[in-house]
Amino acid sequence: MIVLHDGNPLTRIRRAWVNQGIAVACIVIFILQLLNKFDWPIYAFYPGQLRDWAPEPGPLHGLAGLVTHLFLHGDPLHLASNVLALLVFGNNLEDALGHGRYLLFYLLCGVCAAAAQGLLGDPTVPMVGASGAISAVMGAYLMLHPRARMLILAFNIAPVLAPASLVVGFTILVNIAMAYDVTLLSPGGPVADLMRIAWWAHIGGFAAGLLLLLVFKPRDVPLFQPPPPLPARTMRWLGRIVPTLAWPGERPVEEPETGTAALPWQDRPLGAKLLFIAKALFYVLLIFVLMHYLG
Repeated sequence: MIVLHDGNPLTRIRRAWVNQGIAVACIVIFILQLLNKFDWPIYAFYPGQLRDWAPEPGPLHGLAGLVTHLFLHGDPLHLASNVLALLVFGNNLEDALGHGRYLLFYLLCGVCAAAAQGLLGDPTVPMVGASGAISAVMGAYLMLHPRARMLILAFNIAPVLAPASLVVGFTILVNIAMAYDVTLLSPGGPVADLMRIAWWAHIGGFAAGLLLLLVFKPRDVPLFQPPPPLPARTMRWLGRIVPTLAWPGERPVEEPETGTAALPWQDRPLGAKLLFIAKALFYVLLIFVLMHYLG
């Protein structure tokens, strides 16, 4: 899945400039990589160092790569997915922790993620990418906002609203499964690219995010906060046109002004009924497209 947006406004800071600065730094450095102006292998992290302490090329015998690898990326899709996830999840975490604490949290979790990959993953593949630290941000977000509504693209195609607990929980379960057997999502197919992904960095980063949030969190920031009110227009509009996933017993997203989502079918206005039918037909068509696409 691709996470596109969440319905969580900032409440403690005006702008998450540290998180946005990290995203901009990743983009600028990737452009320099494309222009061959940045010798990225020097700044990658080489996991084998943590097992045999053999120095690799790089600053400070490569140990600085524990941090510098967080700003490197392998291709445009790698960069885009990481930056998008960082902007969705990181802004609210910086809002909760504050600018300085968030920066320290992010870098320390990135180091923990790289260490997990170095100790448990393939030591021969150099690491680049911010996904270990982003997994930590997602873990911390889960502890703070498990019921926040998120817009995702399921199968990278179908727009769906789902709670953060479902989105983050599914993501980490996939990473755990793939760390043990990369053929699970590609049975009988090529697995070389999947084997190069730092699955253990994602798992280690997620665990570090859960634990270090308890250390970095200010006392007045509660855990497991209730779902935020829907922002003025964006999520209200989305709630009308895309399906909503919810845990058993959780109430669906309601239209704050009219409460139409809570009305029985026979009491809904004609426009709401036609919109529901159109949405259902769209997703029936989408199922057939997915069947063809996946088959």
